[in-house]
Amino acid sequence: MPYGCQLVKKRLFCYYGQVMEKQNNTIELDLEAMALSGIHLGSQKSSGNPKMKPFIWDRKNSFLVIDLEKSKENIIKALNFLISIREKGGVVLFVGTGIAAREITKKVAQELDMPFVTERWLGGTFTNFPTISRRVDYLAYLEKQKATGELSKYTKYEAGKLEEKIKKLKKEFGGLVSLNRLPDAVWVGSAKYDKLAVVEASKKNIPIVGIVNTNSDPSLFTHPIPANDSTLNSMNFILNLVMEALVDVSPIVAEAETKAEEDKGKPTP
Repeated sequence: MPYGCQLVKKRLFCYYGQVMEKQNNTIELDLEAMALSGIHLGSQKSSGNPKMKPFIWDRKNSFLVIDLEKSKENIIKALNFLISIREKGGVVLFVGTGIAAREITKKVAQELDMPFVTERWLGGTFTNFPTISRRVDYLAYLEKQKATGELSKYTKYEAGKLEEKIKKLKKEFGGLVSLNRLPDAVWVGSAKYDKLAVVEASKKNIPIVGIVNTNSDPSLFTHPIPANDSTLNSMNFILNLVMEALVDVSPIVAEAETKAEEDKGKPTP
């Protein structure tokens, strides 16, 4: 049963539901559904990265084929890691600047109430975080002025300039408004397209989880997922797994604190 479909350039791309089952706190994946999504379609052999050799199953014509069993194994490890982060009340920054990743990355991050970057990665987002935070705070300040009608005190020209600035800042920093500290982990939609984010996260010792195609280096990733990183099918399939795995997970710490507060109000026998 299709989980969702999208018509792109007269071709129908679908990603499938019922591909993951949780039983006794374990995650099971359907290999057939993974194959249908094209996860196994690697890059051309000529552009292959030697460090991806352990994840390659075969070569078809001039293209490399990813071992789906390895993909399955690494997806499960990645999901369990992300679940542990969410259970601790941690923050995961979702990054997906590649064309295939943008829409689904934003959708999943918003569904999970997590920060995201789907436009150009701005250098210093991690390594110069205080400066980026000031820009985000400025965006919040301008948006508050707009919401409260304070922009009306400016001339029409000045207000127009501020509107343009809000639009520009929102495009660059809109997904980071909730990020008031460095994240506990970063999700990367593509080791190739999001290389700058990977490098910065590594420099700040932030765990990196995400998709690595056969033409990229997995060595900086805490949990690399060998998979196709350039098609809607593959991207939607994997990110919907992430959403399904995390959406119902509540922070254990928060639950414990809530229970403690409830117990505090109960009369002592």
